[in-house]
Amino acid sequence: MIRPLLWLCLLLLTVPAQAALEASVDRTRLVEGETLELTLETEAANRFAQPDLSALEEHFDIRNSRQLSLVSQLDGRTQPVTRWVISLMPKRTGFVVIPPLRLDELVSQPISLQVLTAGEAARDNTAQMAPIFIDAEVDTETPYVQAQVLLTLRVYHSVSLYDDSTLTGLDIPDARVESLGGPRNYERLINGIRHGVIEVRYAIFPMRSGALEVPSQLFTATTMPSRTGDSTIARGRLVQVRSPGITLQVRPIPPDYPPGAPWLPATDVSLSQAWQPDPGLDLLAGESLTRSFTIQAVGLNASQLPELSSLAGGTLAGLREYTDQPLLENLVVDGGIGGLRQDSAALLVQQPGTFQLPPIRLYWWDTVADALRETQLDAVELNVMSSQSFVASPAPTAVAASEDIVIAPTLLYWQLATALLGMAVLVCLWLLWRTRRALEALRNPYQDEEIFDEEVQGNPLTDLQSACRSNQPGEARKALEIWARQQDSDGLIGLTHQHPELAEALDELNACLFGQADHPWRGKPLWRAVRMVVQSGKRQAEHAEPELESLYPRV
Repeated sequence: MIRPLLWLCLLLLTVPAQAALEASVDRTRLVEGETLELTLETEAANRFAQPDLSALEEHFDIRNSRQLSLVSQLDGRTQPVTRWVISLMPKRTGFVVIPPLRLDELVSQPISLQVLTAGEAARDNTAQMAPIFIDAEVDTETPYVQAQVLLTLRVYHSVSLYDDSTLTGLDIPDARVESLGGPRNYERLINGIRHGVIEVRYAIFPMRSGALEVPSQLFTATTMPSRTGDSTIARGRLVQVRSPGITLQVRPIPPDYPPGAPWLPATDVSLSQAWQPDPGLDLLAGESLTRSFTIQAVGLNASQLPELSSLAGGTLAGLREYTDQPLLENLVVDGGIGGLRQDSAALLVQQPGTFQLPPIRLYWWDTVADALRETQLDAVELNVMSSQSFVASPAPTAVAASEDIVIAPTLLYWQLATALLGMAVLVCLWLLWRTRRALEALRNPYQDEEIFDEEVQGNPLTDLQSACRSNQPGEARKALEIWARQQDSDGLIGLTHQHPELAEALDELNACLFGQADHPWRGKPLWRAVRMVVQSGKRQAEHAEPELESLYPRV
């Protein structure tokens, strides 16, 4: 027994009095997922020796290690110092011991640590007095399926950080995650200590009911060197901290929610509409009007909002609906995600009468009050009149000659025959000229436009011709409706029944105007069809012109 003690004393005498391996940590209390710094320091002469760190691998992950060579002044004596700074992350929670580490013959002292779980750290305010810690909170732990959950992560730091800080991306299976803008930086006073705060917000939409785990997030940053002299923060170091994990209990759709209605869990929903023109005005058969629905919801994505229809899934005889592509937009508001959806549809009235558009009802679930809500638009009545009441006044006709006209007896037979022959020749020449012009117009409706310059001045054909040439479907539709009412008492409906080529061109115009076509509208086919209708009307009028010869007596 005496001999081992003598050997131990001799060993201690061989080591210089000042040589030792000092071990220290920047803190002894930390949260799971966080890192700490272990510092080993010695004044031993062998600067090339390396400490044996294998004893740490059982309970710690060694993240990085660096060696520093320093010179210390003590009592007027210069002494070289070697320092190793090792970044460690504990593998388990509870009380963990950094074992003695060996450097040649030198051995460090063990150090005890306390590693708290995320739940313990949330209940222990003293754990949050670390230089850097992270907190996580949700606005509700029992959301409904597909309802928004606001997750807020706040990183608190009482030390300065470099700009290389990162936060792992949030990815949750069976849930849709959307970031609510970039990080927000501000300051907060905690227990008399000023902390910088980095705040990040997410909107989480659970896609199934049941338990849903929100994983912890890892924050990585490098601290700036401090001039305070505090050995815990005097050196810049890599720091990693984790947020606490959160478990959500997702509830299914309430059983009293209306069956078949789209599921809309939100904090607020509003519904509005706009008309062009005003539906309270009298409409004419063949005209169209546009109705726009706008849904705004807080706590819902725009893709979750339903499509609304003026006919509410049904049909009305004499009324056709042409829907346009919806407008979807997501906004970041105080309550999280603000979804907006706008649906527009053109209503084409095909016949006169009274049309009753059904009311629009939109059910949604108020997640704040946990109650069913309803937003409604009242029914709309459309009064459509026949276009006969708006037939344009006929152009003034030539005043009929009095039947009492008497030819002077001095008029000779040969003079009358010559006059009639001359008139016949002129009529034939005029008919030939008109036929030639009509054929040329059918080949190219944009040629010989001057044919309308004198005869249709102030007529909607002038506007129609201009709209067709510039491929403007809206302006073409307006001019076409006005011109059609002047031509037929039933307006466009009557003309399309008589002229199939016009009906075909009108279908193409409506498809392009109301969003049913995948190509831009070209006005040439419509103008060609209108010219054919005009030429057909002129030919009918020309066949009736010989009857005017009865105004002259036959002798």
